[in-house]
Amino acid sequence: MLEKYRQHVLPNPEIALIHASCDEVPEDAVKWAYKVGFTWPTVLWPDWEAVGLGAYGAFAGEIFLVDSNGTLVAENEDEAFARIAELK
Repeated sequence: MLEKYRQHVLPNPEIALIHASCDEVPEDAVKWAYKVGFTWPTVLWPDWEAVGLGAYGAFAGEIFLVDSNGTLVAENEDEAFARIAELK
């Protein structure tokens, strides 16, 4: 995941990655994200609804790609990164 992020997301300022964490304690989420090398924003479980993530029925480990209007574009990691690669 980290390598795909570096290759496809980081070079393109039009794309943002958000980590939807199942943690409820901010320190736990940040500690884990730092440990695995995630450098993008993290949204905690209690805040999913407030930021609109609840609309996608996401669960831990799933990857969704949505456009700037919130429309679902891809529902898995392979599909999402294939679509992102097309945007270059």
